[in-house]
Amino acid sequence: MDSFLIALNAVMPTFLLLAFGYFLRNAHFVDGAYLKKTNALTFKFFLPVLLFNNIYKTQIAEVFDGTMFLFGVGSLLVLFGVLCLIVPRVVREPRQRGVVIQGLFRSNYVIFGVSLVTNVFGEAHAAAASMLSAVLVPMYNVLAVVALAFFTSGERVPLKSTLKSIALNPLILAGVLGVLASLVGLQFPTFLETALNDVARLATPLALIVLGGDFSFKSARGNIRLAMTAVAIKLVVIPLVFIPLAVMAGIRGANLLALSLAWETPVAVSSYIMAQQAGADDQLAGQLVVISSVCCIPTVFLMIFILQSLALL
Repeated sequence: MDSFLIALNAVMPTFLLLAFGYFLRNAHFVDGAYLKKTNALTFKFFLPVLLFNNIYKTQIAEVFDGTMFLFGVGSLLVLFGVLCLIVPRVVREPRQRGVVIQGLFRSNYVIFGVSLVTNVFGEAHAAAASMLSAVLVPMYNVLAVVALAFFTSGERVPLKSTLKSIALNPLILAGVLGVLASLVGLQFPTFLETALNDVARLATPLALIVLGGDFSFKSARGNIRLAMTAVAIKLVVIPLVFIPLAVMAGIRGANLLALSLAWETPVAVSSYIMAQQAGADDQLAGQLVVISSVCCIPTVFLMIFILQSLALL
C-alpha cells in the first residue's frame, strides 16, 4: 500500500496540472496565442532558472554519480545506433523514418524528469535529475538533427545553424552556469536567493499547464497504428531493457528514478518543430507527442510502483 501511495502521489500532481491546462484552454480562459507566449517564457526563463537553482546549490562532488551519467550517455548512444539500423528497414515512408527514430529516443525530460524526482524524493534530491538533464538535453538535440538529416527525404535540417542554436539553448547555458557556480561555491544574498527560489517554483507547474493546454485529441488521429506501436516501444519495451541493466549496475534511489525517467517520459514537444524544419512528417511527430503524453501517466505510475515495491527507490 505504501508503494502504491508513493507512486500515486508522484504521478497525480503531473496529471492534474496537465488536466488543468486542458480545462483552461477548452473552457476558453486562455487561447493559443497566450499559451504560445507562456510556453516561450517558460522555456527561456523559468525552466533555466529552475535548472540553475537545483544545480548551483548542490555539492557536485557529493551528488555526482559517474555510473549513472556514463550509463545515461551510453544507453542513449546505443539506443540511437540500434534505432538507426532497425527503423529504416521497417518504416517504409522515408519522411517518417527520422521522426520515428527521434520519437523513440528523445524524451521531455526537462519537464517530467525533475518534477517526478522532486515529487518522490523532495527538492533536496532533485539535483541529480537536473544535472542529468544538462547532459541529455544537448544530446537529444544533436542526435535529432542527425536522425532527421540522414533519414528524411526532403529539405534537410540546416546543421550549422541548428548546432549554434543548441549551444545557445537557455537550458544548456543554465546547466553550465549552475555547475560553474557550484564549483566556485557561489553564494547569493538572501533576497536574491528568495527570488530565485520563487521563480524556480513557477517553472514546472507552468510548463505542465501549457503542455496540457496545447493537448488536442484531434491531433492524435491518423497514422494511429504506427504511432501507437512507436509509443508502446518507447514507454514499455525500451524501459524494460535499460532499467534492469541500470539496477544490475548498482544504481539506486533518486539516481535510478532520474535515469529511468530518461526512457519513460513522453516525446519532447520540440521534436514536432524540428520535424517541420526537416521537411519530415510533422503530423506524425505531433501525434507521437500527444499519444505518449497520455500513455506515460499509467506507465510512469507502474514503473515507480514496481521499483518502490522492490525497494530500489
